[in-house]
Amino acid sequence: MKRRSRVEDRPYKLPFMFYRSRVELTEYEDVQVIRFYPKQKASKTVLYLHGGAYVQQISFFHIRYCDTLCYAANVNIVIPLYKLSPNHTWEETYSFLASLYADEKPDVIMGDSAGGGLAAGFVQTLSDKPSKVCLLSPWVDVSMKSDYSDYVKKDPMLGVDGLREMGRIWAGNLDASDQKISPLYGAFDDFPETLIFTGTREIFYPDVLKFHQKLVQAGLKTELVTGMGMNHVYPMYPIPEARKALETVIRFLTA
Repeated sequence: MKRRSRVEDRPYKLPFMFYRSRVELTEYEDVQVIRFYPKQKASKTVLYLHGGAYVQQISFFHIRYCDTLCYAANVNIVIPLYKLSPNHTWEETYSFLASLYADEKPDVIMGDSAGGGLAAGFVQTLSDKPSKVCLLSPWVDVSMKSDYSDYVKKDPMLGVDGLREMGRIWAGNLDASDQKISPLYGAFDDFPETLIFTGTREIFYPDVLKFHQKLVQAGLKTELVTGMGMNHVYPMYPIPEARKALETVIRFLTA
């Protein structure tokens, strides 16, 4: 986090790669925003919130995934490079997202990992909600209260102690169990139709199950796709299981 603090406010540059869609790096207020446009007129707009434990900037895998999704699903994708910890907290990002959401009026909010938790928490605060929400391995409880002993040795990507500390810093003056940063404890009365992915080898697996169950108990339309033997945010990586997951996401976005 100390290393990240020194580079957090530097301008982001798009990676050099072959893009299947038209991509632009723009700015909204004082935040950089990446926009993907398909070759044909888009049917919908997706607001995508990237993961990285609220500390890491958007990765090459995020860029490649959103470029592919834009092209394959024929949707516009808007990715704000929201301000991160340890220099910033949730409060600045919520204020920024409220303005961006009002201007963009996206049909779908989507996010992975920390971005999935941010998406879920932000949607809970909205009176005018999007029609759908899609979450890839969402981090829905930054307080990390659950028993993760069955998953610590299985998960090759995440660690409980580090996540708990990152969540505490992102929370700022809030309790880590506040619904704005831990949507597992939020309100589900009018949550939109939701598609969720999780892997059985990730630390977040038990919390994602609880989140999905709360949606079910509220009588909401929700689907949980469980990747048996899969790791954190597996739909984003170049593996066969990700191709099937992409097809599910496309059907969900375009239905």
